[in-house]
Amino acid sequence: MKILDRAALAILILGGIHLLLIGLIGFNIVEYVLGSPQEWGTRIVYILIGLSSLWCFKYFSFTPRGGSRLKDR
Repeated sequence: MKILDRAALAILILGGIHLLLIGLIGFNIVEYVLGSPQEWGTRIVYILIGLSSLWCFKYFSFTPRGGSRLKDR
């Protein structure tokens, strides 16, 4: 699962940079490379970014020492 975790985190970071570019300069790199939002390539990229963000929800309970921050509550 370590490879899947790193892949999801990398996709999520790239998705964040994508949104930063849209917010700052109005440039949508995904649509520039793959076409309009109705095309399958663009939709697949957006689906992968969304699934990566859902996968990374598990990092909310991560602590550097391991375990959960909520264990003693």
